[in-house]
Amino acid sequence: MQDVAAQAGVSVMTVSNVLTGKKLVADSTRASVMQAIESLHYVPNIAARSLASAAPERIGVHFRNTENAFLSAMVIGAVDATSQMGAQMLVGRWDLEGDSSAMNVLRQLVRSGAQGVLIAPPFCEMLTEEDLAEFEGVALIGLSAGDALPRLPSVRIDDQRAAFDMTQRLIALGHRRIGFITGAPHHLSSGTRLAGYRQALQAAGLNFSPGLVADGDLTFDSGLVAMARLLDGPLRPTAVLASNDDMAAAAMAVAQRAGLRAPDDISVAGFDDSPLAVRVEPKLTSVRQPVSAMADQAVRLLIEAVRHPEGARPVAGQPAITHLVEHRLIERGSTGTAPTV
Repeated sequence: MQDVAAQAGVSVMTVSNVLTGKKLVADSTRASVMQAIESLHYVPNIAARSLASAAPERIGVHFRNTENAFLSAMVIGAVDATSQMGAQMLVGRWDLEGDSSAMNVLRQLVRSGAQGVLIAPPFCEMLTEEDLAEFEGVALIGLSAGDALPRLPSVRIDDQRAAFDMTQRLIALGHRRIGFITGAPHHLSSGTRLAGYRQALQAAGLNFSPGLVADGDLTFDSGLVAMARLLDGPLRPTAVLASNDDMAAAAMAVAQRAGLRAPDDISVAGFDDSPLAVRVEPKLTSVRQPVSAMADQAVRLLIEAVRHPEGARPVAGQPAITHLVEHRLIERGSTGTAPTV
């Protein structure tokens, strides 16, 4: 910046004002500074500029200490947003109990300087009014909550509608015995996706059968157990919708071991459209939940709330804002018309 200032014949503060877009500089002076920047091939160091201003936005990303494609996509989206907006990102991974419990990790993020925190499910769905009072003055937002959150703003898709749409598509392919693998019980999406599945059956005049529903917990291993239960039940399904792609991939593996080919003998669909969906064979039909883009949007909302706190205050008596993102059905080789029985 000193070199730019010297070539343009201005002060370093004037160069700073030009780079930050402040309207304190005459057009002719701004043009001289920009010409010097171009001729010197100067590229501002965003991190150094934030440190120099003594006001770096620090955004925490809070999620459970587990491995799955959803969380990987979430972190990628958060990295993109913080990098592009010149903020710093702090990561907090929590376990179920002890010092690494969800609340303790959130406290640690705030003590480390996080001014805003992106919170993954299920913790964003579990925060009480008393919990939130502890973090007054910290911008918080939930990601991919399974339903509207009464006390916390969120970025999410309409999970019930998404499950309805995918079930309806399987019905349109001629399937009448459609199995469903639920998500983890402490996730709101487990209930809303099951509700969407049941709603689609009802709209098509099909009876809901508890025997066609098996419990999972969003892990591959739970999908193996759930699919085995569905295939061993009295009503073998011709199609199965799983609450995420990990369990859907497991369901296809179990079907193949049982001698069933997808989609000729059985159709399988998942949820999230994670990278796994195109790494299995046949490639997986899935509900696309754009997790990275949603995390990017949520982090940008947090940064804006930190930069302009006066505009982020909730209106008394009004529910928290939900930012709904569109889902899409991505059809691939794992689904097809129902087999003739």
